[in-house]
Amino acid sequence: MNFDLDEPQRMLQATTREFLHAKCDKSVVRQLEASETGHSPELWKTMAELGWLGILIPERYGGLGLGLLEMAIVFEEIGRAAFDSPLFATVMGSLAIVEGGTEAQKRELLPKIAAGERIVTVAWAERDVSNDFRFVSVAARPADDGYVVQGTKLFVPYATVADDILVVARTAGKAGNKTGLTLFTVSGAAPGMRCSPLATIAPDKQYRIDFDEVRVSSDRIVGQREKAFPLLQVVAEQAMALQCAEMVGGAQHELEVTAAYTKERVQFDRPIGTFQAVQHRLADMFTDVQGARWTSYQVITRLGRGIPAVKELAIAKAFTSEACQRVAFSAQQLHGGAGVDMGNDLHFYYRRAKALELRFGASPIHLKALESHIGL
Repeated sequence: MNFDLDEPQRMLQATTREFLHAKCDKSVVRQLEASETGHSPELWKTMAELGWLGILIPERYGGLGLGLLEMAIVFEEIGRAAFDSPLFATVMGSLAIVEGGTEAQKRELLPKIAAGERIVTVAWAERDVSNDFRFVSVAARPADDGYVVQGTKLFVPYATVADDILVVARTAGKAGNKTGLTLFTVSGAAPGMRCSPLATIAPDKQYRIDFDEVRVSSDRIVGQREKAFPLLQVVAEQAMALQCAEMVGGAQHELEVTAAYTKERVQFDRPIGTFQAVQHRLADMFTDVQGARWTSYQVITRLGRGIPAVKELAIAKAFTSEACQRVAFSAQQLHGGAGVDMGNDLHFYYRRAKALELRFGASPIHLKALESHIGL
């Protein structure tokens, strides 16, 4: 399979890297982490002007109508810059609306998302739910001309700046059932919602949302009522593949800066990069980055072409999560004491690699999913 980029894709890669280097350097990353919301409206506006928010939105709704590969190119560059924003959550939300929304919902929301006028986030995770939607227990019961949502969602990204929150709730059945799940769009300013910040290892902003009798009208249902599970799976698969690309970008950057450092750092009157043990560690890092890149882009290519990729996605998520953490650890070790100094930029990548490993389930969950493919 040929993973070479064509000319428009290379231009997208170059302009994305240039913007992130010029406008989103580590001083900006530090400022955003220290801020209350972690969000810059000015940067968001520029990201919309660059077209990032509309890459996966069809042209008839104001987007660019491109594919998953183009979106992955952007996220790989974001990973290189260790930059975080509401983009990933908004992309997940727009994917759900594109895949399952009514025509009215698409016309109402997608042009505004593409133009950077609306931020979307997703409230899917719960205490017993990280990547398996069957165990959603937050309930939505019928009331008047709509539903009332009651319960708690965890790890909702950028909830305080979101205009719309996609909430998956159980309208029938019990936890463990695929049926009975319904996806709603809820206003970020809906009465009855309480957001509480959660402390996380990475610089991103995540929240707990308590829904207390939050009313949602029936026309806010995305997809089929009580049959949201297939839609959620489609969105999660694509989002997981994009996350793999982001992890690859971070690992690639760590490899590059570490290789450069070993040429400059001198011990025993010679650069440490001339020592065989250091060379072997760098070779291991290179192997991990290449393996993560190939497994990730294999699944991105398959999903982008509409080809089933359940096995390939499990391999990519499990391998990339572990490989990128190994790269992050090796980068810090080869930098010595400087590698664990919070003044050094490496900590952004190390923390991000760990956080992304846990999103959508840790490696053992995805390795277990491969059992049936190897005859167990």
